[in-house]
Amino acid sequence: MSEEVAPQPAPPNVRQQKGISVEIVISGGKVTPSTDEITTPQAAKARRIANYLPRPELLRDAVIEHNQDDNTTSIRFETTAGPIRILLPVAQGFEFHIIHDSDTGPRILGTFRGASLSVRAVAFRISEFLRTRGLK
Repeated sequence: MSEEVAPQPAPPNVRQQKGISVEIVISGGKVTPSTDEITTPQAAKARRIANYLPRPELLRDAVIEHNQDDNTTSIRFETTAGPIRILLPVAQGFEFHIIHDSDTGPRILGTFRGASLSVRAVAFRISEFLRTRGLK
């Protein structure tokens, strides 16, 4: 006799979407869906920030991108102007960078300090930046 095991519920504050990859890994110049959980501090912070995005369309469209070639983690959104990435700081005291990936290459649209901010405040700043510029 085989017993069916009921699926375990997701831990609180973890976003899950069926059929949609919400995390990707870039390694060796190749983009692949994340199958293993990345455990860096930036990855954990990116997940917490994404969970607090205040607007449903942002939460739905957010993709956490782990670029192992550049050793960076960012939250990417598809916007009316093309892809926008929020690059997380690599260490305390550095800034979040808001980068537009255009046809002519990446361009920094803005930066803000967020080391002392809560993840909820960072998520709000991201949302307001995109909203006030008509990007999302």
